[in-house]
Amino acid sequence: MYRSSAALAAITLVAALAAIAVAAAPAAAAPTQVHVRIEGKTKTIFEGPVLTDVHRVKSANDSKWRRCNGVTGLSPSQAPAAVPTSAAADAMRIIGESFDGLWYTQWEDYFVERWGPDSQAVGSFDYWGILVNNVFTDVGGCQYRLDGDDEVLWVFDAFDDRPRLVLYPGGYSGGALPATATATLDQPFELEVDTWASYNEGTPPPAPTRSTTPYAGAEVAPVQTSAEGFQTVDVANPQTVLSGADGRATVVFTEPGWHRIKATDFAGAAESAIRSNRLDVCVPQPPASGCGPAPADAQVRTPPPPLPEEVEGNASEEPKGQPSGGGQSGAGTPGPTAPGPADPGQVRLGAPRLDRSRAALGLVKVSWRVLDPGVGIGKWTIASQRLGRKGARWIVRARGSEKAAATVLLPAGTHRLRLSVVDALGRASSASLGKVQVAG
Repeated sequence: MYRSSAALAAITLVAALAAIAVAAAPAAAAPTQVHVRIEGKTKTIFEGPVLTDVHRVKSANDSKWRRCNGVTGLSPSQAPAAVPTSAAADAMRIIGESFDGLWYTQWEDYFVERWGPDSQAVGSFDYWGILVNNVFTDVGGCQYRLDGDDEVLWVFDAFDDRPRLVLYPGGYSGGALPATATATLDQPFELEVDTWASYNEGTPPPAPTRSTTPYAGAEVAPVQTSAEGFQTVDVANPQTVLSGADGRATVVFTEPGWHRIKATDFAGAAESAIRSNRLDVCVPQPPASGCGPAPADAQVRTPPPPLPEEVEGNASEEPKGQPSGGGQSGAGTPGPTAPGPADPGQVRLGAPRLDRSRAALGLVKVSWRVLDPGVGIGKWTIASQRLGRKGARWIVRARGSEKAAATVLLPAGTHRLRLSVVDALGRASSASLGKVQVAG
């Protein structure tokens, strides 16, 4: 009897401890549906909803599987979550492609150099950048924690201040951007092309705020999809139309079925804007009211089952360094880091100086210091944004690669200035320079 009571007590204690351990352990993340879009150099490499889950990732040029789930030395108590890099890696696996990147242990993050067929071009400063819900992230793609229905957008040559286009069906007033619409056969169908009104760094505008302005002169054209799934905006197609001063364009579909369209803007042979989202338009054959299932790549897709090495806990962890900020940010938005251990490849800025003594003439001198330049500086830019003017964009006022000072000329008004520095490996850092008022 005594032994039975003792055994029962022990079993009860073990069960209680197990329950406590289960309650204390982070809950396993459920698969998350997000929208992944990867805008490459001349084509859309991937666009569509993906059901992604927490897993490790490994670039094609890496030798190890890496933890990439929003948990770092800065946030060790966070539960693992889906992140932009792992979601886009899933997208690549769905279409049989891969990615390359440099792993930075101190950030526990990849600096992505290639998605699918398109690699960064260091000589012309064409680097990949990342946005979530149309906002440049202020941390890297292995650190930004995604929620369901977030839009992950990777952009080739993301930092040249090109307009980012967005395509709406007529009557859209805000909220989640529709991926599909319905038009009437042989009847005008109204669209609108807008551009994001500001650089949108860090924090998204509250939904359903649109925060966009009409964009004139965009080519709204059919989309051609290759066997690999890559999508090209066919501006040579005779069905292409231009958006007017109010951003609006009207198309007439003369054939029933599903039609795919995107907006872009060409300046000569190159696109001068970041292409818009794709809109899949159903044109029913009367008397039908629909077109059947949407194209397969517009439906939710799931990547192949993970390899054993991808599953958390099945592969050895890489050594951890001292975390010191974001990984690959969309626009180099983290401010200059404080002096710390030297890290070849990291851009660290001393506090920039702003000389306003000739601001009455519109002239402002900016000087700065790069701490431990490591592999060398590839490019710096100084940009300004006019305050008090709706829709004002960032405008690059000076750029270079060697000097650490520049004088910029500003028009009348109040401006805020930003310094951005990119090293030869593509590591970016940015610093706000404050406001400058120039008399009219």
